[in-house]
Amino acid sequence: MSENVWSTWGHRHDAEPNRVFKPRSVAEAQDLIKQVAASGGQIKVVGASRSSSAIAQPTDTMLSLDNLVGLTGVSPDHKQATFLAGTTVQHANKALATYGLAFENLGRLGQQTLAGAVSTGTHGTGLGFGIMPTQVTALTLLTSTGELVECSAERNPEIFRAALVGLGALGILTSITFRVVPSFRIHASERARDFNEIVPTFIDRSRGSDHYEFSWFPDGTQVRTRRLTRLPLLTEGFMEPSALISQARRHGRDYALNNGIFEVMNFVATRAPSSQKLLNKVSNLTSGNRRYADLSPTVFILNRTVRQNNMEYAFDLQVFEELMKDLKKHLEKQKVHAGYPIVVRTAAADDIPLSQAYGRETVFISAREYWRQPFEEYFTGLESVFKDYGGRPHWGQMHSLDAADLEKLYPEFSAFTSLREEMDPDGLFLNPYLRKVLLP
Repeated sequence: MSENVWSTWGHRHDAEPNRVFKPRSVAEAQDLIKQVAASGGQIKVVGASRSSSAIAQPTDTMLSLDNLVGLTGVSPDHKQATFLAGTTVQHANKALATYGLAFENLGRLGQQTLAGAVSTGTHGTGLGFGIMPTQVTALTLLTSTGELVECSAERNPEIFRAALVGLGALGILTSITFRVVPSFRIHASERARDFNEIVPTFIDRSRGSDHYEFSWFPDGTQVRTRRLTRLPLLTEGFMEPSALISQARRHGRDYALNNGIFEVMNFVATRAPSSQKLLNKVSNLTSGNRRYADLSPTVFILNRTVRQNNMEYAFDLQVFEELMKDLKKHLEKQKVHAGYPIVVRTAAADDIPLSQAYGRETVFISAREYWRQPFEEYFTGLESVFKDYGGRPHWGQMHSLDAADLEKLYPEFSAFTSLREEMDPDGLFLNPYLRKVLLP
């Protein structure tokens, strides 16, 4: 792909910006902001482009964070770490590990930038843990005037709260400070269970686990549960040679099954759609029960190379069981045979204005489809169910809602949009997606 052509990972949205810049310093980014603002143009920051929505689609000037990367500092008590915002999650993990540190919770993607993860509200799973932005203790924002604004709970607190899931609409994140914890291991237990067993007990299982989730092909009744238990880090040489060999085999098997073989299976389904249900059964059969332990980033992150389009909605945890029953009825009626399982995860409530978990313990339901497959009818049908339960869409994934819809879902929505108007009155950071979801 040409450097001057931008696309989402699933190739749903693309663009050919007029200009592309990769500043090597924050000062260069400041100069660029002033130039674009003076010309009356727009600027959009892009990271790894793993979002399925057009949230980062550049229409005029594209600014890449590729050169603004790295760990810039660790606090003396080793409880906070600061990164340049273009650092990817996987590189941040490696940098923290050299200090014996880790993020307290992570989502599934390692390739996304920290700026993207924070701005769109990336999350993992676990009712005792918030979305990734809840781990942020400070950030620096480059505003539409070229000013650098340092934000935290003590400094510019209103901007800080809003920028934690800021959608790239308030300014450009240049550095982010996270609360971090000592490195730890995770014991993972993965099991095949029945849908009708797991759904009624999911909330209790989630409360009884550090991290709990399940995945489910919508044309079947088998679900795959994943329970993660946090363990202390042992000494550096805790793994015997035989255990290291077993670990390498597991990593190799997972990569082959979840990427190479899965890609082939989905490609086959594009040529022979009637084979999808059989292929899903095969996928379930290859995912046997297992247990293993590893360092937290290795267990949290399930890097996938198969391109896909995504939709995720978040709900009040208390409606989960009723919602899942209605969802199953809908999918059975529509005879959906998706190439990806639906994934169900949770998060603690928070007070971030545009967080999917604002004000309520939250359950997330995520649907995906192979990038070569049509998904519109599938996703539209899901939305028809999700809207009935007060679902909030993931900002970085596909949805059809606009500002009028979203204002009803977020109690502080109007406060956020007022702040955005104050900070960027000329719409320097807006694009068509942000205009749709934030402007009347």
